[in-house]
Amino acid sequence: MKKLPLVGVLLLSSFWNLNAQTYVSPFQIQLTNAIISWTSDFAQRAADITIYSTPAPSDWYTTNPISSYGPTLPQLYSSSSVPDPSALSWDRGNPVYNVTNNFTAPSGVSQTTYNQERLLYAAQQLIGTSYQHDHLPQFNGALNPNYQWQPVTTNDYLQTSVELTQQTNSTIANPYKATYGQATNGIDCTDFAAYIYNQALGIQMHSGTGNQIEFVNGGITNSLLTNGSTPTATLFSSTGAQITPNFIESTNFGTTNLNAPGSLSNVIAQLQPGDLLYMHGAATNISHVVVWLGYYGVDTNGMPSDVPLVISSHDNTPAIFNTTSIDPLTGLPTGLITNGASNNITDFLPPPGVEILPFATNTWFYNNFSVAMQVMAVPEPSPGMLLLLGGTLFALSFILRRQKSV
Repeated sequence: MKKLPLVGVLLLSSFWNLNAQTYVSPFQIQLTNAIISWTSDFAQRAADITIYSTPAPSDWYTTNPISSYGPTLPQLYSSSSVPDPSALSWDRGNPVYNVTNNFTAPSGVSQTTYNQERLLYAAQQLIGTSYQHDHLPQFNGALNPNYQWQPVTTNDYLQTSVELTQQTNSTIANPYKATYGQATNGIDCTDFAAYIYNQALGIQMHSGTGNQIEFVNGGITNSLLTNGSTPTATLFSSTGAQITPNFIESTNFGTTNLNAPGSLSNVIAQLQPGDLLYMHGAATNISHVVVWLGYYGVDTNGMPSDVPLVISSHDNTPAIFNTTSIDPLTGLPTGLITNGASNNITDFLPPPGVEILPFATNTWFYNNFSVAMQVMAVPEPSPGMLLLLGGTLFALSFILRRQKSV
């Protein structure tokens, strides 16, 4: 029987350590046992990303000024194999030569299995990383007195997905304002996507929401998303070949309309773990990206999740809630854990940063999803392969859940 090429997502016992008040994710990525040998080059690649960043590490904490979103912020490198490095370097830093890589699958292992395991291993290493408007998670702006830091999570109150949809104000106090109202190391959403694709696969892309994915409007390519736009992206493989990704659009693509419950069933059926999903903000411009995991969760009974999952570096604006259970129709938490604690939704809100989160109906992710970019199309595991994860009951349950409308 063919080895499972993907990941499973397992439910942990709790969201909060009630004594330490530290968030503990309910999900984790489970990779094959071979992943350690398959990623033996990761440490060197991470070192290369640091060593060859622009500016150099020796200038990270002395450069004056060093600014967020700007070319003076330490950048993810661009490979020397790109025929025209300037296609990426203006927001990515200078080309890097002779970097270590291990992009070829070992004998007997499919390249797609190998690629996907490496990508999700790279994502796994960053889960729990703080949210900051930085390109590299190794950079800590707090150590540079000249760093022109862009504040994150500074609102007094949170706004839930429902409140955002209904355009009503929140009364929920932001529990992370004090912690995240200062510079730390971290990474934002598009840089998270660019980083894991580069480290794992050598695939290079832009690092900002305005240029990682762009749109052709009347022959002009820019970040403006309008009805009738055609999505496009500048991507290069590790060999320098230009990649033409596949795009999957929502029914409301190019508008400010929210996706209604069930309207994304056809889109979800086409998504593969590792795909990049882009959300629009109040206007039709793209404001956020997440990495798709899909239906790889289990509940407390060991049954597959009703709600698909994504990996996101998010700052809780708006708030996306993780709880012991998500109502698939409302996207709201049910069955909150009390254990002597207040029955408060903020008890289950992850901190800003890289976390596995639900793509449930009426969450902001679902409502505002605009277009997905498939950089590598890899099939999801078949029911027979899922037997490896837990027997016939697990596999049959997976099939039943996949047939349910979302």
